[in-house]
Amino acid sequence: MNVLFILDLFKPHVWGVEVLFDNMINGLLEQGHSVKVLTSKFKPDIPSYERVSEHYEIYRVGHNRYDFMFYCLSKGVKLAKWADIIHTTTYNAAIPASIIGKLAKKKVILTVHEIFGQLRYKFSGWKGFFFKLFESLIFKFSFDKYICVSNYTKNSLRIHFWLPDQKLVTVYNGIDYTLRNRDNFPKSEQEKIKKENWLEKNYVGLFFGRPGISKGLLYYVQALHLILKKIPEFKALLIVSESPNNKADDVREFIKQHHFSDHIVWIPGVKYNQLWNYILASDVVIVPSLVEGFWFSAAETCTLGQQVVATNAAALTEVVSGKVNFAEPANAGDIARKVIDFYRGKFEVIAERRFEWEENVEKTVEVYGEVLW
Repeated sequence: MNVLFILDLFKPHVWGVEVLFDNMINGLLEQGHSVKVLTSKFKPDIPSYERVSEHYEIYRVGHNRYDFMFYCLSKGVKLAKWADIIHTTTYNAAIPASIIGKLAKKKVILTVHEIFGQLRYKFSGWKGFFFKLFESLIFKFSFDKYICVSNYTKNSLRIHFWLPDQKLVTVYNGIDYTLRNRDNFPKSEQEKIKKENWLEKNYVGLFFGRPGISKGLLYYVQALHLILKKIPEFKALLIVSESPNNKADDVREFIKQHHFSDHIVWIPGVKYNQLWNYILASDVVIVPSLVEGFWFSAAETCTLGQQVVATNAAALTEVVSGKVNFAEPANAGDIARKVIDFYRGKFEVIAERRFEWEENVEKTVEVYGEVLW
C-alpha cells in the first residue's frame, strides 16, 4: 500500500504529534508499505527533499505550518497520484489534505487529537472566536474516516460536530515500553539532579511541558501556598518549554508577586532522554491540564511507576494508571489536597494500561482497509 501523509509539522520538529506519526510510519514500513510525507519546511536549514530509504521519502514546502496550507496544494496533488490513501491530522494540514483528496480522487483519513469547542474562549479570550471558527471549518470538509486518539476525542466529535459513529474510530497512541523502564535510568543520575538543584531534603512536585493555559500550570503554582502549609519542605520543580508568545511570563509574574521563588526550581528545558531522570528524581508528577486528547507524557510517566496527580479532565482518565490521585480541573485547592494526600500515603491504584505501537499500527492499517475496500 502507498500512503501519503500530509502533516503541517514533522521531524526534525519533535513533539507528541510528530512522535505519533514517526512511529506509525516506521510500523507501516516494517509491514512492507511505502510512505511519502508532505510537510512544512519550518526551518531554512532543513532539506526540501529527503530520501530516507527506498520506500520512504519526505517533501518539505513553504516556510512554516501556516503558509504550508497553501504551498502544499500543488505538490500534494502530484504526490497523491502515487498514493492509494492520504492520511492527515488536525489542525493546519487537514483542510488542504481534504482538497487534495478531492482533486486527486483519493480517500482521506483524518487523525484528530483534541477538540476545544467552547473552551477556546477560556484559553484565548477574544482570539478564541477565530480559533473556534477555524476548528469548526475543518469539520465542514469531508474525510472518509476520523481516527480519534481517545474516546474523549471521539465523543467530542459527536457532541460538537454531529459526526456519524460509522466514521469514527478510537486508535490510542503508542508508547515505547523498552525505553520507559525505570531500570534503564541509574539512581546516581537522579541523585545528581537533586544535589545540583538543592532538592535533597525536599518533597518534590514536578511539572513539565508547555506553560499554555490549557496545560494548567498556573493552577499548580496557585496551589503552592496551600501545599506549603502542610508540607513546609515542598518544592515545585518546573521544566517549562519556552517560546515567544507563550504564557511563561505570566506564570513568572505570579510567582514573583506571591513570593514563591524560594519554593520553585525553574528549568527552561532539558534534553528529552534526560527528562525521565527528572521524573524519577521527583516524588510526584503534577498534570493539571484542562484538556488533553491523549498526552504522551502523562502515560509515559505512569510506565515508570511514578506517582501522578492528574486532573480528571478530557482523556487523562483513560490513559493514566498506577498510583494516581485525580483533581478537579482549574481547581488549585483540589490540586493541593491531592498532593498532600500523596505525602500522607493516600492514593488510588489503577490497573496498568498499556498502549503498544504494534496495536496502533495494526488498527490504523485496518482503517485503511475499511476505507479502501
